[in-house]
Amino acid sequence: MNYITGEAEVKINGKDYTLRYDWGCLSEIETAHGDNPNLFNPDIVASVASIGLKKRYPEMTPEHIKELSPPLIPFAKAVQLAMQYAYFGQEAIPKDSEKKNLKRVGLLQHIKQLFRKE
Repeated sequence: MNYITGEAEVKINGKDYTLRYDWGCLSEIETAHGDNPNLFNPDIVASVASIGLKKRYPEMTPEHIKELSPPLIPFAKAVQLAMQYAYFGQEAIPKDSEKKNLKRVGLLQHIKQLFRKE
């Protein structure tokens, strides 16, 4: 894991992969799925994961990820963790009280709120 570059490990069918969300990936996600992608939707989480995997593992398309069908909740948590690292780095990962707010308004909405604060 690399908190600075937005990397986190994800396991798919017993094999470790590294998700990495650079700014281009984050922009692609927002363009494709808006500012609050539903990571509990298998189509969306497969797409978001594919975006984070494509530079190192181009074969990991959304269709291929869905064929492999990793357990949804652990997979979605790994994707969300990598996105949190990409946005916040290690030191700014939200505390427990802030995580409740993230679940309510979504990660990208929370980030927009942070930048609106003065």
